[in-house]
Amino acid sequence: MAKPFGNALGAFADGAILFPLIAALTNRSGFSSTALFASTGIIYVLSGLWFRVPMPVQPLKAIAIAAVVSGASCLEVRWAGAVLGLFCVVLLLFKVDRFADRVPSYLIHGIQAGLGLMLLRRAFEGGLETFAHPDLVQSFFILGACAVAGLLSHLFGLSLLGLLAAGGTIVGISLSPSEATGLSSAIPAVRWDFVLALALPQVVLTSANSVLATHDVAQRYFGEKASQVTISGLLASIGFGNLAVSAVGGLPFCHGSGGVTAHVRGGSYHWSSNLIIGAFCLMLAGAQIVWGKTLLNYPPLLLGILLGVVGYHHLKLAAPSWRIPAMRPTLIVMGTVALMSQNLLWSLAFGIMTASVSDFLFSKRAAL
Repeated sequence: MAKPFGNALGAFADGAILFPLIAALTNRSGFSSTALFASTGIIYVLSGLWFRVPMPVQPLKAIAIAAVVSGASCLEVRWAGAVLGLFCVVLLLFKVDRFADRVPSYLIHGIQAGLGLMLLRRAFEGGLETFAHPDLVQSFFILGACAVAGLLSHLFGLSLLGLLAAGGTIVGISLSPSEATGLSSAIPAVRWDFVLALALPQVVLTSANSVLATHDVAQRYFGEKASQVTISGLLASIGFGNLAVSAVGGLPFCHGSGGVTAHVRGGSYHWSSNLIIGAFCLMLAGAQIVWGKTLLNYPPLLLGILLGVVGYHHLKLAAPSWRIPAMRPTLIVMGTVALMSQNLLWSLAFGIMTASVSDFLFSKRAAL
């Protein structure tokens, strides 16, 4: 594969996560899809210019997924993003390595497993909604395209699901109504327990995966070229960036180690891939403005399939802790609570309690 083509293809490699979650935030939490696309494009461009390596821009998944399944409002999601941003800015004053090393890996894996199960449930429910009113031709086409994309991705390492997700976004915009919708002047009440439930699990994930793990992965892939990818630089980007986007209703975002890997394995080798995907997102936002599109009618079956794929991969992230028998009860409890309650804060709380009980029983057994 020619390098320029690989770099362009790799630019969309993380799109199977990005575009479905943008669509879900638009349809479930009331975000402006135009603002989400515009902010994503700007952040992608700035991230490439600053970090000088392919750097992903991902929705804050613990916040976005929990918001989608719990019905949190746009304002609550924005407040949760602001809380996370403020946390990152404050963390710049301390030695983040020491702090993040104290976050137990099983809690991170438990949250990731909970996120995966919540997404799988949402994908299943969306599939039931789709087949309640099936469009057989569209469904057949989408299922066939996903099967081909998945097969080619498996055989040749081509991240075609990201391109398929981008194509679904273009279709969704083209099918959305062009009439301007009236905006309500009423300001919804903020449920601060929801904000807390959205923000706290994300704090755990961000401190480890979006900062330390991203720094480590970038250094391994790019060596000296990743000299700009420092822990303080990542914290500043996520912190100040989320404070800014939360003020304007943009995408609550992070940088993730899995996203770096997705871009690299998809073919990205130069930070110009950030400019490609950034320009694409800005063009989507511009097209919505020019055409007067007000919604994003993402194909529901494609959305369900992609959310299911993301959920499956998130569930697999918990494998390292699952291999340790002593950690399995905590993962099972956290996953079950997340699946049933659709609330990651409850999942986190029960995980801490379960781990504490397990540690106590283990220490008692060791003492006998």
